[in-house]
Amino acid sequence: MLPTGAKMMTLECGMRFLADHIAGDVYFHISRPGQNLDRARTQFKLVSEMEAHWDEMHQIVARWAK
Repeated sequence: MLPTGAKMMTLECGMRFLADHIAGDVYFHISRPGQNLDRARTQFKLVSEMEAHWDEMHQIVARWAK
């Protein structure tokens, strides 16, 4: 469950950054144009990396949950 929660929270954050970028950067403060788009891309890349290491993430949680 923990890996799924981590993935969903990261995906949600990326979606919020992307939505804010599309809406004109009205919610998250930016210091340069395109910053929220970059933030979204970073979050989506992290989700992709989590998926690539999905089994390993589950093994780590299982090992520490004992």
